[in-house]
Formats: sequence, structure tokens, C-alpha cells
Amino acid sequence: MMDAFFVPVAAACGVALISALLVITARGAIRAVVALLAHSLSIAALYALLAAGLVAVGQLLIYSGAIVVLFLFVVALLPPGGQQAIRQPRRVLEAAVVGLVLLVALIAGLQPALTGLPTGGSASQAVGSVAAIGHELFDPDKLLLPFELTAPLLLVAMIGAVVLWRRQEPAS
Repeated sequence: MMDAFFVPVAAACGVALISALLVITARGAIRAVVALLAHSLSIAALYALLAAGLVAVGQLLIYSGAIVVLFLFVVALLPPGGQQAIRQPRRVLEAAVVGLVLLVALIAGLQPALTGLPTGGSASQAVGSVAAIGHELFDPDKLLLPFELTAPLLLVAMIGAVVLWRRQEPAS
């Protein structure tokens, strides 16, 4: 017997998968940003369905609200035009190798968290509560450094996008 919870979760997963593929395959920057917004909203819906209300609201405010709007401003500030990049098999292979290296680095970085025993905490801290999430995010021994490094990472990504766009502009 299928649970009533299955259909909404499957629908949100389907929207997340399709919108993620649209982000990658979109021809225009605005379409990619709109697909990213749909993906972010579907992830927020999944969090809400999984009873992680605080994370769902954070997803809505931070990613759907701030980050996607920031991407839209960057796209709007870029000059129109630019040449369409020619896809070269060598570039695709290089991108696949870099993606594989980043995946291995991510798995290696998460390995202690995946294999380590839970640190516990008090029994009064419910999973997904504000106190539990705050403890996980801001404990100096856990995620404080990666959390703080997110802002410079986004800044470097925006600068890189503008530099790549400027290289494609025709010479005046």
C-alpha cells in the first residue's frame, strides 16, 4: 500500500530533478536562473515535507530569495551579446575530470562525518530544532569554517562569471 506521503515527495523530487537539468541545459542566462529558482523552491518543499520547517524557511529566504535575486542582478548587469561558446570534446573531458576530482574531494571531506559516531547532545534537542541546527552550524569543531567560507566562495564565483562573460565579448 502506497503511503499518502509518497506522492508529494515524489512530485517534489521530480520537479527538483527536472529543474536541475534545465539549469544545466538552458540556452539563456535568465532561463537558467528561473530554473534555479524552481529547483530551490522544490528543495524547500522537500524540507517542509520532511518536517524540517526551519531549514525550509532558510532555503526560501537565503537561496530562493537572496541568492537567486543576486544571480538575476548579475545577469542583468552583464552587457548583452557575447559569442556562443563552441563545445569542444577536450573541454567536456576536462570539465568531467574536474567534476570527478571535486566529487572525490567532497566525499573525502565528509568522510569523518559519515563514519563518525554521533556526538550526542542533549535528548531535549529535537532533530531539526533551532537549537540543534544552531549547534551543528556554529560549533567551532564542526561547520563554522565552511559556513563562514560560503560568502567568499560566492563572491569568487560571481567575479569568475563576469570575467568569463567579458572574454566572450567581441572586441570593440
